Amino acid sequence: MPWPFSKRKPSLQIPPEDEQFWTVAEGDYGGEHLIVRANATAKRLIGHSRLPVKLGFAIPLNQPRSGGVPEPSENEVLQAVEELIASRVLAAGAGIHAMTLTTGAMKEFVFYVAPGLDIEGLHAGLREDVSSHEVHCVACSEPDWASYRSFVR
Repeated sequence: MPWPFSKRKPSLQIPPEDEQFWTVAEGDYGGEHLIVRANATAKRLIGHSRLPVKLGFAIPLNQPRSGGVPEPSENEVLQAVEELIASRVLAAGAGIHAMTLTTGAMKEFVFYVAPGLDIEGLHAGLREDVSSHEVHCVACSEPDWASYRSFVR
């Protein structure tokens, strides 16, 4: 066990994507049906000091509908958008795709990342490369991973 006052940062060991496990849950959030696909592997990284930034990409649906799920054809397009976003974010620096939130109006992809990522550049590149949907981006300091904790038990 390292000395508690050490200046060395704790090691960050993020398993490869193909070794991460996901869960799916459904519920109600603010009167809307919500589907939460959560990276269960991320639980062991909650609050890691090297991943204090919550980074979210929200994609409004082109064909909003009640029920919490996009039309199958739109969902297929959004799956490709999710893969693009995840690959870009994870290639840009240390981080983990923590969860995806889906309502009948939008999908949001939530990551916890290391400080110093060029978030503005990532967002600009994604807006340029994703022509099928609007791509909104928000980042904030969230060292306790409160958003992830609120959806994952």
